[in-house]
Amino acid sequence: MYIKFTFIAFIISTVLISGCASTSGSHQIVGTPMSSSQAAKYSDLQVTVQPNSGISLSQIDTERMSKLIAENIKTENPSRFNTINATTLGPKTLKASVMIKNYEEGNAFGRFLLAGVGQIHIDADVILSEATSNEKLAQHEVNKTFAWGGIYGATTNIKDVEVGFCKAVAESILGKE
Repeated sequence: MYIKFTFIAFIISTVLISGCASTSGSHQIVGTPMSSSQAAKYSDLQVTVQPNSGISLSQIDTERMSKLIAENIKTENPSRFNTINATTLGPKTLKASVMIKNYEEGNAFGRFLLAGVGQIHIDADVILSEATSNEKLAQHEVNKTFAWGGIYGATTNIKDVEVGFCKAVAESILGKE
């Protein structure tokens, strides 16, 4: 009976905490926000993810995050943009440049031993600009940190945390609080 109860408790606690890595990160506007009338001028979106110097990210990593951001935007507000990441940029294209400032995979063993040790971090500046003129319209800081411990912390990796990070980037592009 005790083993059965322990197993059920383990399953319930796993289900309850399983969303932490993929929950949305935080984002805040830096400077003046883009007005809703200004945002309404743009019917298309171009998202690029680029690492700052000193940050090691492969093209596969940046493309994966760009796709996750686009998927989140389509989920949150399916009618907001006619196209996302089309090959041609027009005068109605909003450019979102996601400049990765910090991409730390952390240490799984450290997280296993103690919550807060071996944390995973992803930090970026999201710069919204007019695609043809590159005129800067708004800037956001986006952060996602994962610091859970135990088995959950040890089995979570940076790709799991990217999900929540990309949700926050999508929210910042859509102008959500």
